[in-house]
Amino acid sequence: MKPQLISDIVALLDKILPKYLYANDFTTEHYKTLLSKLAVADNEALFDDKKGSIRKGIVKYFSNSNQEIELNVTFSSFALKKKFIDPSKPEAYDRMLHTNSSILLDILARKTDFSPLPYLVSIPEQIRDSIIENFLQLDNNMEHVRQSVRRQVEEIFDLDAKDITFFLRGRISIRFYTPPQKFADGVDKRFGGESVEDMEAMYNAYFPKGAWEYVEPILGEVIEEKLNFGVIDNLTFTRTFIPVFRSMIEILLLEIIRKEDRVKIEGFTGYVLRQLFHDIFVYTAKNLLQFVEIRDKNAEAFIKYFTDEIVVDASGNRIQKYAIVDSKQQRWNYSSILSIIMQYKQVKQKLSTQKETISVCENELAHCQGELAVEKSNRDSVANKLADIEDTITENEAAIERVKAKVGETPEETLSLKSQVNRLNYHQVELLDMKKKTLSQFELSKNKMSNKMSEFTRRQRKLDFEKKSLKTYLEQMASLLETYDMITEALATVLTKR
Repeated sequence: MKPQLISDIVALLDKILPKYLYANDFTTEHYKTLLSKLAVADNEALFDDKKGSIRKGIVKYFSNSNQEIELNVTFSSFALKKKFIDPSKPEAYDRMLHTNSSILLDILARKTDFSPLPYLVSIPEQIRDSIIENFLQLDNNMEHVRQSVRRQVEEIFDLDAKDITFFLRGRISIRFYTPPQKFADGVDKRFGGESVEDMEAMYNAYFPKGAWEYVEPILGEVIEEKLNFGVIDNLTFTRTFIPVFRSMIEILLLEIIRKEDRVKIEGFTGYVLRQLFHDIFVYTAKNLLQFVEIRDKNAEAFIKYFTDEIVVDASGNRIQKYAIVDSKQQRWNYSSILSIIMQYKQVKQKLSTQKETISVCENELAHCQGELAVEKSNRDSVANKLADIEDTITENEAAIERVKAKVGETPEETLSLKSQVNRLNYHQVELLDMKKKTLSQFELSKNKMSNKMSEFTRRQRKLDFEKKSLKTYLEQMASLLETYDMITEALATVLTKR
């Protein structure tokens, strides 16, 4: 086989085939075109001379787009079999993986367009969503999707163990490992050679209220993805937590700081990490304790690792291990921590139940208050109606007296006046009957309101009682919470020791 001919064949295929062609879509027409371009289509002897290179060139062409194939070629035809990335899945799934590979390959080819820093590739949310959406059409397990995308990214961008891939803030960020900078003697190395004064000024300018509110929302996702206590071991954690947290902050800062300040990104990242170091590790320690709470075996082994001793690893290196010691110099092991965590869990459940009870009581009280307002409105409405009836009765009585005081001058007038009195008397009877019924409604409304008032008072007392019980629980658990916080602080400290 001839290396130059193989390269020429790959270059020819790049010109005559659609970009990132799926291997199973390579047709006889494509093959004949290639042979024609190589001037061997009409010369079988010449074809036989170049046969090995032709086969190798086609294989290499597809390998450039992360496709592995088995191929046999003859003068008149070829036989191609594509090896699926996941043999357990159908061709539709493999095509989807190839589509996503093509997207990532295009990003790799235009790497500088997606690199806010020379050592960082940031795949935008729109492209990331497109990749994820392609997966979700065939696989709705989001965790499996993320793992598959991560594998594709690692393969296409040729990442090694020191490089870090983040699914963070809607983007896929690839942070390539960079060795620590070397500085001249006398230069402050803590913040990439930047002065403390400049870093402090930048921090105050960008984060007048502190940076924790920006970091906290993404910290849980970063720990779950890169420092997951359900799978990670102590040595890996110790080796990777600094680069992981640095990269997390660096990616966050790139979305916040001005482009002209990016030249100071290394120093500023170190400065922000230093400001938040304690808070980050308290959060991380609490995350570890959540795994202890569910009796995770890996977390158990992780905690049990912490003892005050020196061990020798497989390479013969001496490693200093540290015990978990709180601010009162009390040592903690897995059993004693688990005991406190289980008590803490019970207390949390009790508090959660009590808070739910209070919430129910508050809702019931609010509902009762609403019903009380309705009853008050009904009572006031009936009272107004009763007042109107009584005013009408008074007016009707006066009208009767006025008509009775009149004397008819003719028999017809006398009869008319008598008729008016009868009509007014009849209306008075109706009014009195209406008053009686309205009085009954008023009394009923008053009784309902009185009952609602009693119910409201009872519910208010119930709410006050439950709130008092919550306060009592909080007072009773104060010492337990203090112990839990001490363990958290002790773990946060030992996690940082290297």
